[in-house]
Amino acid sequence: MPRPRQPSVTLHMLLLSFFNRGIALSGYDLAMWLKEPVPFIWPVKHSQIYPALAVLEARGDIAGQWKEQRGRPSKKSYRITKKGRERLRDWLSEPRHALTQEETILIAYNHKLVGTDAAKSALRIYRAQAEDEKRQLEARWHAIAQDAADDPAGIRAPFEFAMKTRLARMDWCDWFEAQIAKEHRAARKKRSA
Repeated sequence: MPRPRQPSVTLHMLLLSFFNRGIALSGYDLAMWLKEPVPFIWPVKHSQIYPALAVLEARGDIAGQWKEQRGRPSKKSYRITKKGRERLRDWLSEPRHALTQEETILIAYNHKLVGTDAAKSALRIYRAQAEDEKRQLEARWHAIAQDAADDPAGIRAPFEFAMKTRLARMDWCDWFEAQIAKEHRAARKKRSA
């Protein structure tokens, strides 16, 4: 299983990913996208966003601009800079032998920035991790199954949940790789027309 990266780095890359879509966003906009109970990508606390924006702006990865609003306080909206886009692309393109869920989601979200081959490679690595974890879970279950005779459903439940989670990850990787291939075929067809 991959070791999680420093949370602030992953958060910074998440925010840069949103800015990379070419939309000016405020801290409040980001907080609404990321708020619970159903965050857009993964939950981020409101209190984490503004310090992360300050770091990104100080590093020159984003540029902020204050906007006056009628009857409401002014708000600061940000856009990604060339330096920020390069930092995001470099981070997403780092060679990895294992991927966290967050890294995989960010690579998928930014697949046009990193390129088709890099995105497919990341999906295959993440899928292989899920397959390996599922095999390990199955082996653990078989090792303890006889000891579970008094409550097989109760003891099996967490194993089944964990295995179905891995299957869902594998299915998602297959689905996204098919989406990339579909986009690639459509672009090729458009170029040849």
